[in-house]
Amino acid sequence: MTPPENLPGDRPDNRAGQRVMTVFKAARIGCARADDLGLIRNISTEGVMIETRLSLPVDEAIFIEIQSGNPMQGRVRWSKDGMTGVQLDRPIEIAEALRTSNAEDVVDRIRPPRFDRVVDAALECNGRTWPTTTRNISLSGVQVATAQAVVLPKNAHAMLRIDGLGTLGGVLRWQRGGSIGMRFEAPLPLRHFQQWLYQVSDSRPMAVPRDAAPPPPQLRAV
Repeated sequence: MTPPENLPGDRPDNRAGQRVMTVFKAARIGCARADDLGLIRNISTEGVMIETRLSLPVDEAIFIEIQSGNPMQGRVRWSKDGMTGVQLDRPIEIAEALRTSNAEDVVDRIRPPRFDRVVDAALECNGRTWPTTTRNISLSGVQVATAQAVVLPKNAHAMLRIDGLGTLGGVLRWQRGGSIGMRFEAPLPLRHFQQWLYQVSDSRPMAVPRDAAPPPPQLRAV
């Protein structure tokens, strides 16, 4: 990508035969030792400029994940003032890379990237509360685990309390034994979530791209 002093303006540009588009798009940025919720500031078929708190030396291999399970691989080419230019390993189709879907799109739903974080939480549903632990979390949902298997109503409304994020309302979408998937009523505030991820970063494992996973089983009705 072009260094910061030569970035395109607010409209799509064309340099060296490739289209460059200015955007403000959340993405999971990761290397072999850490990951972060970063922001894509511009994107072309062959590279991206990202805003991230990660310290990324030139030539480090990283991945950029806008859509869960669909990472783009690349290498750092420059870094300055919190911005990093990345050359992608292979050209991309910009429209496809930035594609999103709505809540009604069940078959081909595109989900935001998930972050593996292990944090204590409390799940409340139907007047009962269970201690849980988060397993992974995104802007739109979370997977938690209970110490013992519980059976909860399909599509039940629940509340989840997480230190630093507050009490979050949502719908229980799937369950496998003590593992439960919850979709938030509204996406988390981006900057607040970004700061929370940074604060709990010590609990994260090695950051590697996540392969697309099969759909989880449905909750059993009670």
